[in-house]
Amino acid sequence: MSSGRRLLRLGGIFLGTLVALASFRSPAMAITERFSPPAASLEGYTRDFKFDTTLRFHIAIELQPKDRGLDQTAAMVADPASPMHRLHLSEAQFVAQYGRSQTEIDNILIWLRSCGATNIYASHNRLVVGADLDVDGVQKAFQTKYDLWERGERSIAAPTTPLTLPFTGVRAVRGAIKAFTPRLADVAERPGLPTDFRAQWYDLEKFRTAYDAIPDGGRGMRVVLIEDSSDRADQRDEGGAADRLVTPPIGEQVCGRDDRGQEPTMDVAAMQALAPGATIDIRYDEVCVRGGEGDVEIQHVLDDLPQPDVIVFPFAVAPLYGPIVAAFGPPPIAYEEAMLRGIPVVVPSGDDGAYGIRTPGLPDRPAVTYPCALSIVICAGGSSLGERNGVFDEGPWNDGTHASGGGISFEPRPSWQSAPMEYALAHSVPYRMVPDLAADAGGHLLDHWHGYAAGGVDGTSESAALVGAQLAAINATIPAERRLLTAGDLYVLATAHPKAFRDVTKANDRGYSDNALHPLPLPLPLGFKGVLPATPPPVRGCLDVRPRGCDVDVGYDLVTGLGSLKEQTASAALKASP
Repeated sequence: MSSGRRLLRLGGIFLGTLVALASFRSPAMAITERFSPPAASLEGYTRDFKFDTTLRFHIAIELQPKDRGLDQTAAMVADPASPMHRLHLSEAQFVAQYGRSQTEIDNILIWLRSCGATNIYASHNRLVVGADLDVDGVQKAFQTKYDLWERGERSIAAPTTPLTLPFTGVRAVRGAIKAFTPRLADVAERPGLPTDFRAQWYDLEKFRTAYDAIPDGGRGMRVVLIEDSSDRADQRDEGGAADRLVTPPIGEQVCGRDDRGQEPTMDVAAMQALAPGATIDIRYDEVCVRGGEGDVEIQHVLDDLPQPDVIVFPFAVAPLYGPIVAAFGPPPIAYEEAMLRGIPVVVPSGDDGAYGIRTPGLPDRPAVTYPCALSIVICAGGSSLGERNGVFDEGPWNDGTHASGGGISFEPRPSWQSAPMEYALAHSVPYRMVPDLAADAGGHLLDHWHGYAAGGVDGTSESAALVGAQLAAINATIPAERRLLTAGDLYVLATAHPKAFRDVTKANDRGYSDNALHPLPLPLPLGFKGVLPATPPPVRGCLDVRPRGCDVDVGYDLVTGLGSLKEQTASAALKASP
């Protein structure tokens, strides 16, 4: 139901100890380069020589930027204390400073076509080339052999040698590892049931009141919501929002349930609730192909005209058990370009609580998720909207099956993120913590889908959509130099104006039921035919931080971040800032 639960589970990474094949030399490009995918572990996997030769690989090749300082510059632009903060580039300026030559890109396109690639794409920034290749094509293109590797219920296809490319200056080859097992938590769990019921639903006006929504918020702003093209959405459910189908649905995609557009309908409803004046662009794209990471899909949005003001990517790609570079390589260029162009990217923290993403057949391990752990995104965690004594409040989201993801990553802690004392006492916290802030993940907004009153479609994908809408609504009211564009901007606002947030200060993320804030109504409304939530399991929470689960308290916490934004209060505070 949620795309925070539509979790793309990336397989393991290249086994770098095997013997390399001889270098391939293209007639068009005589110089070659060897590239090894990131060195995350294949430990525990057994090589299996059975292999489906009909598989398709969704490849993204990133080139080294002309200016090798891109990573450092993106980090400085993200830092509110840096003199480079808010020094943004136009698309043309970004291409001029970082893009490679058009001749290089043209030669790569010729090479891909010669290998039988389809769905070929070259980004405007002249740094990213995407393509789809079958097994024969990918082995020919990279001059290597692929085999199958298995561990428990997971199977992956990985190259047996480094990749050989007929050009130099390669930054990353993404999607060269392909997972076979569907990695999405919401694959046909309860066929025939349209939704889960979590608690009472709020109508639109009451929901907007809860978040201190700005009247007609977001006017003049364009928010792009990326959804998966295999989901058969009905535009009539989406309130007239733009429907930009980029890649037609294909059978190989694995977002799983095909819920006839329920997911995008709920995400759009969330956005329209809190930014009714914004233009919402729904971009359907190939997000859920096995092995994909969504980087090309975000790059597609950056190439759009007019330029987006906010991008929402409501997918948690994979659990992260170590540094990002070990599993995914350097930060994706698409995210860094968005940062330098002043376009915030909002992603979800995931829906499996302390485990980040549960992996079928493998032991549960505490984890955060990717891309949430990147410091150049805004990571949205889940809360549960409700009332205490007739006053709006929020608590940690835990519906008995899923809960807001969060914790401490292995990424360096950015200077703008202070470590809360309660964690610093128990741990040295030199690492990035997530989420950054939260919004309702309990499906408390009443909406209609295929003529049915629907609520309870839950998950941190909904939270990401709500946060993206709030950013659009707030930023539309203030000068460009004061807008909330980075995670760091949120922490600065929280320090100077804590009342701009609803701080979640009660309970913790273990064994917490969101119905505690919003009692179950009886009889059930509107002929509800779904299922009622189970009793929460006894073990939830940030197991790597505190065995009893992470408490929510005053200020930042690892469950709900800074809390949730109050639109009008935040707008007034930013307008009054010097």
